[in-house]
Amino acid sequence: MPSADGFRGDPGRLAATGGDASIRPMNRIASLALAAAVLAPVAIASAQAPTSASTHFLVVGDWGTGSTQQADVAKAMCASNAANPAKFVMTVGDNFYSPDGVATDGNFYRPMACLLAQGIRWRAAWGNHDLGGNSTATVLGARKRYYTYADGTTRFIMLDGNNPSLSAQRTFLERTLKAAKEPVRIVAMHQPVYTAGLHSSSYEGRRAWEPLFKKYGVSLVLSGHNHNYERIRTGGVTYITSGGGGASLYPCVRSQPGLVMCKPINQFLEVDSSPAGIAVRAVGVKGDTIDQVTVPVRAAKATARG
Repeated sequence: MPSADGFRGDPGRLAATGGDASIRPMNRIASLALAAAVLAPVAIASAQAPTSASTHFLVVGDWGTGSTQQADVAKAMCASNAANPAKFVMTVGDNFYSPDGVATDGNFYRPMACLLAQGIRWRAAWGNHDLGGNSTATVLGARKRYYTYADGTTRFIMLDGNNPSLSAQRTFLERTLKAAKEPVRIVAMHQPVYTAGLHSSSYEGRRAWEPLFKKYGVSLVLSGHNHNYERIRTGGVTYITSGGGGASLYPCVRSQPGLVMCKPINQFLEVDSSPAGIAVRAVGVKGDTIDQVTVPVRAAKATARG
C-alpha cells in the first residue's frame, strides 16, 4: 500500500527537497511576525472536542490565487489551528494558480505565512490547475497523484480526480479499502462525484468509485472544483464540497437529489473524525458557522471480506 509522502510546509526545506527554483521563501522572522498579527483578532471553536481516538484536521480547496479572500480564509484557519491544533491541512485541489501548479510568494508564501509559521502539515489532492507545475508534490508533499495514509482510527484515501477512469487507480482504491483496519474511511479528490455547482458532477468518478464507497464503508467524501460549499447525502454516503478557499465563487445551479445545502461562500472545514462519528463544521472568514453536521460512520458490507 503506498506510503504517505507529505511533510510540513516549511519554506526553508524547499531547496533540500527539489522545490521550484522560481520560489523565494519568506524570511522566517517576518513569517512569525505576520502569524502573530493575524491570529489575534479571531478565536474559533472546534466542531467537536477532540478525544484520544479522534483526528482533528482542516480542509481547504480552490485556494491558491493570491486573492484577498485567500488571505481571509487563511487568517481564519490560523486562528482555528491556534485554538485547537490540527494534525494536518487537507487540500482538495487547485492549490496554486497564476502560474498553475507553481507556488510563489504571491499565491502561497505570503497569504499562508501564518500556517507555515505554525508548522502545519499538508495532505494534498491534485486539482486540474495543479497539473501545470509540480509544487503540489515538492511543496505540499503529494508526490503521488493518489495515495493513502492513516491517522488514529481513520483511513484517508486521496484520489486523482483528473483521471478517474484509470483502472490502476480503481484497483488501488479497492485494495486499500478492502485491507483497511481503521473503522473510519474518508476519501478526498478534486472533482466531485455529486454536486449542485457550476461544474457538473464527475460521472466517470461516480461510475468507477461510488460502488466501492458503498461496499467498503466510506462515510465521507470531500472535494473541491466548484467554488462553493455543498453537502449532499446519497446512498448512505455524505459528500461535501469545500471549494471556497480563495478563488472567485461559483453559483449553485443544479438540482441534486440528497442536497442538504449549497452556498457560494468563502470557507474552510474543521473536521474531527472518530468511530463515534465525523464532526464537520464549515467555517466562514469571521469564524462563523456556515454548516455543522456529524456524519455517521458506516460499516463495510460483510461481502467485502470475501
